[in-house]
This record gives sequence, structure tokens and C-alpha cells, in this order.
Amino acid sequence: MTETNGLQIVKRIDDELRYRGETRVELAKFLGIKPQNISAWYTRGTVPAGDICLKIAEYLGISIEYLINGKEPGSSQEEHWLLSQWKLLTDEQKSNIRVLLEAWKDIRQKDEKNNSSQA
Repeated sequence: MTETNGLQIVKRIDDELRYRGETRVELAKFLGIKPQNISAWYTRGTVPAGDICLKIAEYLGISIEYLINGKEPGSSQEEHWLLSQWKLLTDEQKSNIRVLLEAWKDIRQKDEKNNSSQA
């Protein structure tokens, strides 16, 4: 991987940590490494070892594909953003959104039924 890819990976790590309100220190503790190691990836533009990348993806709740190349297989950046926001919601907030989605689903089905009967 190029130096640019290494920097992009570290930036994605930082973005995901920020989404979750967490720090590199907390990630380093989970990984069993020193926080300076994470900083070194950034300053050197290096890529963490494969096993570390897997652990980082696990910790952040993202796919290894997203960590490495910034893209979820079969999903858009908007879908990734929505998923990252979903992970930050409380159970009550998730429940409220499920109610809204079900209501929209019912409206959509009625619209589809009306459109097909008019055709």
C-alpha cells in the first residue's frame, strides 16, 4: 500500500472514533498497544499490520473493507454514514425510528397499490 493509503486508513480510524466519541487512547488500550503506535501510523503514513486492522475494524464496528479502502461492499457512502449514525442512537431513539420506518413502509405500500390499480 502506498503512503497515501496509510494516511487514509488512519483518517478513517479517527473519523470512526470521533463518530463514537472515543479516543485513540481507548482504541490503543483495546488493541493492547501504546497510543504512540497509532500516532506513528499517522506521522509515518504507514498501514497497521493485518491482524491489527482486523481488531480495529471489530472495535469500530466496521468492515475490514471499509477500513482499508473506504467503501462498504455494495453500499454507498451515504449508507455508511447512516449506519454510523444508527450505532450512536439509544435504544429508545432506534425504536422511534423503527416506528417511523414502518409508517413510511405502510404509506409506500398503499401508494404502490393505488398506482397499480390505476394502471
